[in-house]
Parts: sequence; structure tokens; C-alpha cells
Amino acid sequence: MLEQAEVVDYLLRRGLLEPKAIVGGELVVRDVSSRNCNYAVEVGDGASYLLKQGRSADGAATVAREAAVYERLVSKGEELRSCLPDFLGYDAEADVLVLELLEAEDLRTRHLHLEEFPAALGEVLGAALGTLHRETHAIYPEAPPPWVLSIHRPDTGVFRDVSAANLELIKIVQNADGLGKRLDELRAGWRVEALIHQDVKWDNCLVTDDDRLRLIDWEIAVAGDPYWDLGSALSQYLTFWLFSIPITGSEPPARFPALARFPLDAMKSALRACCEGYAAAVGDSQLLLEESLRRTVAYAGARLIQNAFEASQFAQRLDSAAILHLQLAANLMQRPDDAAEQLLELTAAAPA
Repeated sequence: MLEQAEVVDYLLRRGLLEPKAIVGGELVVRDVSSRNCNYAVEVGDGASYLLKQGRSADGAATVAREAAVYERLVSKGEELRSCLPDFLGYDAEADVLVLELLEAEDLRTRHLHLEEFPAALGEVLGAALGTLHRETHAIYPEAPPPWVLSIHRPDTGVFRDVSAANLELIKIVQNADGLGKRLDELRAGWRVEALIHQDVKWDNCLVTDDDRLRLIDWEIAVAGDPYWDLGSALSQYLTFWLFSIPITGSEPPARFPALARFPLDAMKSALRACCEGYAAAVGDSQLLLEESLRRTVAYAGARLIQNAFEASQFAQRLDSAAILHLQLAANLMQRPDDAAEQLLELTAAAPA
């Protein structure tokens, strides 16, 4: 594995760095590792890089897979490339993926800084996903639906890999009237129509100073149902809303949504713009009116369950925010038409 002290020499050998970048003293190499071993290389006014490596054999395979996805996407043309960081190559021998290091902040951070939810940001997010699905729309081999659509039917491994709060969540889903059946229906109706990112969340959406959006972290991209990505994008707004609700013992549950720091009403124009940007990019003028919207909203509900599960991975008990996620998920999945019209107000305007 490439060590931090070896990064500069590696980039020099690859022709990505000039010796003058070192002499000028404006070169910084930072360890920004998470589940992978990552190095950020900042070069003053010059090009900057992100190097990714797997920590294990499985991690190396994941990085190689992500590199293959980037290589495939950049071959699709400039419009799709503009939705990605620059792909600068993959060294299979050293297991190193090299990407452009963007001067950008993720959507979560951007919204926190703004303390508002501009429709323009929702539109560029929807447009990026629509561009991805339009440019990769074709017949693909079968791929399994997201794991959360089977969360109510876990295998024995679940008792080894999850927290007590996760187990509590699974039991609630299993015991909720009709929710397991609805998950089965969504799984049975899964369509393989395009390459999907499969992990659309605000942490994986970077926004530059000029409000251009880039999608990152393609490790689990797969052929699948494009409306899963769009539903996941909508779920991020809903999760942000739910986690901003201060849960106290002094207010009745019916009052909780009104206490949100970031109310849902402030997000509705961005939710609609996200769908409209998507519709314009894929050429689906009926998105806000037809069955595709029903699928999108139902998938948003399923993704809320996943969001709650992931937020509870190290907890002993489910908190109130997770319970609110499950309640809203059930409403979206079991009554998607009503949820689209009355809660999200997605049928109030035709796509641009």
C-alpha cells in the first residue's frame, strides 16, 4: 500500500506533478482516510488530487470496481463527465485510483451554511441524476435490489453485524401493519433500466463555488431502477427535516414537526425542482404526474428506513428521530399518491 511519504514520488513518476511544485513549497499531502486509505494532495494554484486505496483485499476490489465505473462514465461524453470529478487514472498494480480533488463542499454543509434550501441546488441534483440515467439507459444484467427492501427478512448474519438499535428497528418494520408487504412489492417491482449510483446522499454530492454539482463515491454503483436514486435524493431533504426536530417531553407528538429548525415547507420548492431537473434531463415530461412519481415517493420511504438504520448502527436504542423516520416511511410507501400531493406538493406544478 502507498504510504503518505511516498505519495509525492508516486505522482512525480506518473507525470501528475512537476518538480517545481515541490520547490515552490505549496505542496501539501493530507491523510483523509475513512473506510479506504485516502490522501488529498493540494498543489497551490495547480491541479490537486485525491488518491484512493483499499485497506484489504475486499477494499482493493471495491476501489477497482469504482475505477471501472468512472472509466465507463467518462466515456459517455462531456455532459456526464461534468457531473463527476475528473478521473485521472487507475493503477491496478499499486491499487491506486487518482481523481481530481475538488474545491467544494457537500450538500449537507452547503445547506447548513445557507440555512435555506435553494431550488437551484435541488434542480442541479435532479439534473445530474437524470443525465446519469439517460446516458446509461440500456439493457443491463440483473442486479439485486437494495438490501433495505429485504430488511424485514434478515438472514442470520444480522445478529452478528448490527447494533441493538438496528435489531429494534427491524422488529418495528416486521410488526408494522402492511409495511413488510409493501417492501416485498417494491422488491418484486424493481426494474433494471440504467446504471444507478445507489448511494445518493448529501455527503456524496459536492457543490463548487459556482453551484456546479459533482457526484462522488461510486463504490456500489450498479445496474438498477433509476427512480431509486431520485427517491434517495428526496429522502435526504426529509431526513434533514426530521433530524432538525427537537424531541422533548414537554410537547405532544403532534407538535413535533412544527418545532423543526428546518421545516419541510422551506424545502418543498427544492424537492419539486429536483424532480423537475430530473424530468428535464431524462426527457420524462410526465414525471410529476404518472406512475414514475409513485415509484419515486415509495422508494424515498424505503430509503428513510435505510437512513434511520444507518444512523442507529452504533446505538443501543432507537431515538425519537429514528421512530419519526419509520412513521414517515410507512406513510410514503403505503400512500405514495397522497404523500406526493398533500405532503410534498410535487403535483402542484408541471415539469419545466
